[in-house]
Formats: sequence, C-alpha cells, structure tokens
Amino acid sequence: QSTGGAQVQLNLLNFKIVGYGLVCLAVGVLLRCAVAYLSVLCSDLNVKERLFVCASWTPKATVQAAIGSIALDRVRESDTVDADSELYGVTVLCIAVLAIIVTSPPGAALISLLGPRLLDHQPEEVLPIKVASESSESQTAQPDEKGESESSAPPV
Repeated sequence: QSTGGAQVQLNLLNFKIVGYGLVCLAVGVLLRCAVAYLSVLCSDLNVKERLFVCASWTPKATVQAAIGSIALDRVRESDTVDADSELYGVTVLCIAVLAIIVTSPPGAALISLLGPRLLDHQPEEVLPIKVASESSESQTAQPDEKGESESSAPPV
C-alpha cells in the first residue's frame, strides 16, 4: 500500500489544473448544498435547521482520503508506465489532497460554529407508547424516569 500524502509533488502541478480543480470543487459544494436543502424542503424542519443540514452535508473529504492515491498506484503497478500516465495519477492525487484541505477544516468549523446558533436544544416530549396485547386491546405504556416504556403487556 502506498502513502498518498508522501507522493504529493507540488512542483509537478500545473496551476491551471489546480484552478480547474478548485472551480469543480466549488461547483460541487454549491450543488451539494442545494441538494441538501431541497432534500429537507418538505420536512418539518424550520429554515435554520435546513441551513444547518446544508452545513453538515459539506464534504469532509473522507472518500478522497481513502481513494485519492488509487490512480497513481494503478499507473505505477502497470507494466508500461509512461510519463503522461504518471503525471495524470499525480494530478488526481494532488486534487484529492487539495479537496481534503479545502473542504474538511471549513466543513468541521461550519458545523461547530453554526450548530449552536441555528439549532435549539429542546428535549423532546416523551409520548406514551401503545402496545397491542394478545386480546387485541391496546394498552398504554408509561415511560419511566429514563424515558423507557414500562408495560405489563408481553412483547409482540
């Protein structure tokens, strides 16, 4: 197995390619945020909670960290290694590392900063649970001090 971070060679990067990578990353993050907001649009969340969903769905770059070096590894494992293929592999790895650097710290910071501001911490009301008994009559189970329901009815 290779260590991806040790293979990043910034001197081989073309800044035009890095620029394209950053633009793709920015478009991807914006689209992901829009999809996150739309996915909870019909829910019972308020606007602040919907915005927090957008923040929490920002990429944390775990996939990039896991598979960023695979392209370069495959090129180096092949029988015929040419300079262009190796450069492509290094470029994919560098863009993956760039994605990690650009998305992970801001994503974690957004969650930490916006969570307390956008979310209200209110304990949910514990509702009684209806449990069907063998005689098909329902009994109401009352929650105990821990919020767990106690019932004399056998489990169904």
